[in-house]
Amino acid sequence: MIKKSTNLIKKASKYIPGASYYTAGQNVPGLPEFILDRGNGAYVYTTKNEKMLDVTLAHSSLILGHNNPKISNAVKNQIDKGSAFTNITEPAIELSEIMSKTIPCAEKIRLVNSGTEASILATRIVRAYTGKNLILKFEGAYHGFADNLLFNTNYGNSKNWNDYPIPTPDSIGMPKTLNEEILIAPYNDLKQTKKIILKYRSEIAGIIIEPVMRGLETDQSFLEGIRKISSKENIPLIFDEVITGYRLSLGGAQEFFRIKPDIAIYGKALGGGYPIGAIVGNEKIMNFLDPKSSDKNRIFSIGSFHSNPISSIAALTCISELQNPQNYNKLNEFGDSLRAELSHIFSQYKIPYFMTGTGSIVEFFFTSKSVLNYRDTLHTNLKLKSLLSIQLPKNFIVGGGGRFTSSIFHEKKELDWLLEGINNSLREINSSGELEKSFEQNQDSLASATKMG
Repeated sequence: MIKKSTNLIKKASKYIPGASYYTAGQNVPGLPEFILDRGNGAYVYTTKNEKMLDVTLAHSSLILGHNNPKISNAVKNQIDKGSAFTNITEPAIELSEIMSKTIPCAEKIRLVNSGTEASILATRIVRAYTGKNLILKFEGAYHGFADNLLFNTNYGNSKNWNDYPIPTPDSIGMPKTLNEEILIAPYNDLKQTKKIILKYRSEIAGIIIEPVMRGLETDQSFLEGIRKISSKENIPLIFDEVITGYRLSLGGAQEFFRIKPDIAIYGKALGGGYPIGAIVGNEKIMNFLDPKSSDKNRIFSIGSFHSNPISSIAALTCISELQNPQNYNKLNEFGDSLRAELSHIFSQYKIPYFMTGTGSIVEFFFTSKSVLNYRDTLHTNLKLKSLLSIQLPKNFIVGGGGRFTSSIFHEKKELDWLLEGINNSLREINSSGELEKSFEQNQDSLASATKMG
């Protein structure tokens, strides 16, 4: 059993709202059970020096693991030279070059501090480029916490959502006027999405999509269809590769699915543990970020830490390491093995499940039906996923109830650790009677929802 970091949690409660770094979802989280102190490879250690396997990896950011020695050494060397100059530096130039060589659509690159910043720039640039206003996004997709795209995400209350394509904001405090700037379409549903695009084609400035949305497996023909219609209607297509970029493959989802967007945004795995974001795209569109462009062909973009050398050298080192194809073989093999072994465990407990995800992004849902979009996930046994997320830390796993990811340090030993923890968790849930009860509650919930809808 994990030992509570009582004094630190008490101090956090006094000074930090909710002793938390986030507010999201409909359920108020309790106080943290432990505080993490350090990480190494596939593992993290609490302030009580307890070792835990990490399969969330800073929301899938740490593709090279915690405290990767090559990244740490590169950053330490740069610190001796300086950390911020508010100017282009050599590491940023070298990073831009390697990104241009590895990302299919990256003719030009602008480095920022996060995926959220990149999404803000991406939507601004397509509006400038097209002279139009509407942005089409997909239900359940999350593109950062900025007001302009915080509609119908996986953090929203779906019970209150409007019908397609009318958006619903996911937070109070957002300007109501933003509702008029967004369209919502169903993921993996090309027929309905095409209807929305054709109806609003004269007003749509851009389409933004996660090629692998929140761990759901993507229908290749769906992505191909979106690319085809966006090209035909001259609507820029934006790939949000914050999760998939440099995780699915060296060229990200663009290489993996062989579909090239007009623009892509990056973050997470790109920085190897350091805060970074990037917007990349074809030269014609990206020239709106060139300060030499005329006023009518230039958007505003500035940041004191944009292109900073610390994050740039970390990302440059990260990509250099990932150029070894054995790393992607290892990542994808771990993901495939995990999916297979989880399927075996769930079957042993006679739990209906749907296994999904792509490569080293592993997701599953407890249901006997297919899960192709966000609304499908809401009809699965989310209570059991919640129970699993509560049990895993007791088995020294940082993982939540799904969407597991791995690093190059996750091997057979780590796979066995994770599988044993999940098996122990399900055994405890089953013996307490909560397993059967979760399915009964889920059936009641679905029946109620059907009656209401």
